[in-house]
Amino acid sequence: MFRVRPIFLIAGTTINGVLRGVVLNVLLVLAALMIIGATSTSSLEPGAVRTTIVDAGLAIIAILGAMIAILTGFTMIPSEVDQRTVYPVLSKPVQRWQFVLGKFFGAIGINGITVGMLSVLFFLVYFLKVHSFDWKLLFGVVMIFAQLVILSGLIVFFSTFMSWIGTIIVSMIIWFLGNSSQFLADMAEHGTKSEISSAITKVVQKLIPNFQAMDLRYAIVQLKVSTPGELFDAALVPLGVGVLYLIIALALAVLIFNYREL
Repeated sequence: MFRVRPIFLIAGTTINGVLRGVVLNVLLVLAALMIIGATSTSSLEPGAVRTTIVDAGLAIIAILGAMIAILTGFTMIPSEVDQRTVYPVLSKPVQRWQFVLGKFFGAIGINGITVGMLSVLFFLVYFLKVHSFDWKLLFGVVMIFAQLVILSGLIVFFSTFMSWIGTIIVSMIIWFLGNSSQFLADMAEHGTKSEISSAITKVVQKLIPNFQAMDLRYAIVQLKVSTPGELFDAALVPLGVGVLYLIIALALAVLIFNYREL
């Protein structure tokens, strides 16, 4: 029988544990200071104010959000196994798949708190500086949240069979390469003379989620879209592909953890 209550209980416990920790609070304060500092526009020309605020603000939310997702997510399963706190949980009427999904939904909650708090500050700074509100910023923030959800799914997947150090390293590499997808594509096409290197680069570029395509900063800053439909169309394909990656990662995570010897 499919029971969701244990999933959300584990998710709530995970969120509470992270909120009581130091890492999330320190990184949130750091991100807030960076947003305020990077969007200081006193020395800029009026035409450059909006561009600077949007570009810097969304970039900081994405980068610091990824750092928080990685630095709070890598401990969710490895630390439970290493400290043997997973045994009392699994001794209750909780299945292993429920434990994995509970950790994932806990990560989603943390991502929501992170993006939500930083976005409120970002919108406030934008309104105070530009004296208006741009609805397209909401799309940008939603896509950042979507990127972090997909990243958290991959973190949960790797943490089911890797140590916490390995999870951090691999997660950071995937985030970096995912945001360099166009560079990898150009490198595979023109940047290498070796067919083997080109083939490997293409495989890497295809296997890693294209986070760069989900980044709407350029479309927003350069005013490349003018209607919600155009912005939705720009985000739909990369978002759909990202969701597919997420489903595969979670399915493998459940499968691996279900048969893992604890």
